[in-house]
Amino acid sequence: MTVDTGHAPPTTDPVSPAPPRRRRVGRWVVLGVCLTLLVAVVCSVLLVRDAMVARTALTRAAAEVPVVAGELRAGARATVDGATPATLASSPALAELRRQTTVARESTDGPLWWLAARAPVIGPSAAAAADVAVVLDDVTGDVLPALADLADAVPATTRTPGGGLDLAPLRAAAPGLAAARLSVDASRASLDDVDPADLLPQLAAPVETLRDQVDELAAVVATGDRAATLAPAMLGADGPRTYLMLSMSSAELREGGGIPGALILLRADQGRVSVVRQVPAADFPAFREPVLPLSADDDAAYTGRLGMFVQDVTATPDFPTTAALAAEMWARNEGERVDGVLATDPVALSFLLAEAGSVRVPLSGPVAQELGRDRVELTAENVVDVLLRRVYDVLDPATADQFYADTAAAVLAQTSDVSPGALLTGLQHAAGEHRLRVWSADPAEESRLAGTLVAGSFATAPRAADAVGVFLTDHVAGKMSAYLRSALTVVESTCTPTGRADTLELTLASEAPKDAATALPSYVAGLPGRAHPPGTLSLGVTVAGPRGAEPPRVERDGNPVGGDARTTHARATQSVTVVLAPGESTTLRLTVPAAPGTQGGIEGGAAGGTVGGTPAGRLEVWSTPTTTAGGLLDAEALVCD
Repeated sequence: MTVDTGHAPPTTDPVSPAPPRRRRVGRWVVLGVCLTLLVAVVCSVLLVRDAMVARTALTRAAAEVPVVAGELRAGARATVDGATPATLASSPALAELRRQTTVARESTDGPLWWLAARAPVIGPSAAAAADVAVVLDDVTGDVLPALADLADAVPATTRTPGGGLDLAPLRAAAPGLAAARLSVDASRASLDDVDPADLLPQLAAPVETLRDQVDELAAVVATGDRAATLAPAMLGADGPRTYLMLSMSSAELREGGGIPGALILLRADQGRVSVVRQVPAADFPAFREPVLPLSADDDAAYTGRLGMFVQDVTATPDFPTTAALAAEMWARNEGERVDGVLATDPVALSFLLAEAGSVRVPLSGPVAQELGRDRVELTAENVVDVLLRRVYDVLDPATADQFYADTAAAVLAQTSDVSPGALLTGLQHAAGEHRLRVWSADPAEESRLAGTLVAGSFATAPRAADAVGVFLTDHVAGKMSAYLRSALTVVESTCTPTGRADTLELTLASEAPKDAATALPSYVAGLPGRAHPPGTLSLGVTVAGPRGAEPPRVERDGNPVGGDARTTHARATQSVTVVLAPGESTTLRLTVPAAPGTQGGIEGGAAGGTVGGTPAGRLEVWSTPTTTAGGLLDAEALVCD
């Protein structure tokens, strides 16, 4: 039974205050939001503060960079001049540079920057800023000190009492350079992971610039690492080494340089290099078959003579092939194995004499008898003319080869009194023109040499894959290349629907006297009754494109020229013959397409195409060194889409 009390049930008032617990929860939510906002503001302020500190530190670091660079250059100049430079490893400017980059690194590290790197919009830029600070700190902390140690090691590499080089300073610098190479490679990898398209515009350009600079620095470090590691061992620090040196005569050109006129056995022991003996090339027999198996491409391009005649081992522009064949010929003819092969020419000798001063060459018996004197003075100014022209006015080829050997031995002896820095300058000049080549019979050492200026690895090395080749061969059995004047220039670089095409001009001129046929000996001017009269220059010109590229095109004095087209080691080549009477000249226009998908090097590679190591926007041209032109041309080129 329901009882009616007469009262209605209670109802809720919609405007009455909430219970106390609900009010407390609301306050905590508001307080939490405020605290979150406050933390975000504080973090933003701290992040901005850190960014400002980092920017200030990097600005101060940038001010020290020219000072450090200047000290490195001054140290190099002092070394060449024979002075004692300041110790770069303890440079105040380098110490300040390291301190400021450390501040920048510490200011862009920590949980705030970790969070910022994962934030929308600014995340990639914050991450890149931190990466840049790390890279710069690693460069100044690991790389620059190692390079400074190397710069200090060069002047510290003095002469020993026996005339050799004290290799201890160079060996001491090797571990630091090896570590620097690992550090700079890691820095390159870190920067490669940064996509400039994701960055704020203010940061994208500096990151691109830093990437290019680190790439350049990596090349310098790699060279220093190789030098500090290989030079002491190859100079006999770990035991005596023997080397075969090819003395190349630019009076009779082959694609890789001049023919070897004399072969000289050198001994390197504890930094001292001495001549063991000399053998004229004429004393080597013609082998019945190639001394080593030739690749099908080499056999087709250069015939079996490449491996049968010591005078023809330079028919290929690939020095590792030349060196291996020469070493085997020496072993078969002389009964001993060598640890490596070197090659150089008279122009390179002139570079050394420019640093070492004139040399009085003691003449061996047959040479002294022919010349009627026991010594000849050679200088940087006259050595090329004497060795390539004047010597043949009075000496037969065999005796001239002996004179070559006498000269090489005398110059080598002279350099034992020259400061290492000055000697290095002459060698660098020769290497930069591809007039100095080095090959090691040790596969590990040869692998380290690959891709360097002195290696000469044109056929297979990745470093030269996108390089162009322009090579000369003297078809006259004489010495008429001594009267050749050549010049090679890059005149145009254009973008095409398939990529890029580069145009070069090769100018060839004969400076032979008008009466060369009668005024010059037959072993210089060539024998009568041949395809061309004596005194004529007959040159084979071979243009080799990058690996995988379309064939090059050749024009002579404005007219297209055919010739022998083939593919050698994945390079399309075009070969033509140029005949010049005394006083004549001609110009060849060479158009060479780049390989598909490449834009001339590293930048193209980043886009997924290049096969070589030439930097973007550069063109590298290898050529036969002559008396008037070096064998390496580095020119600007377009970067095409």
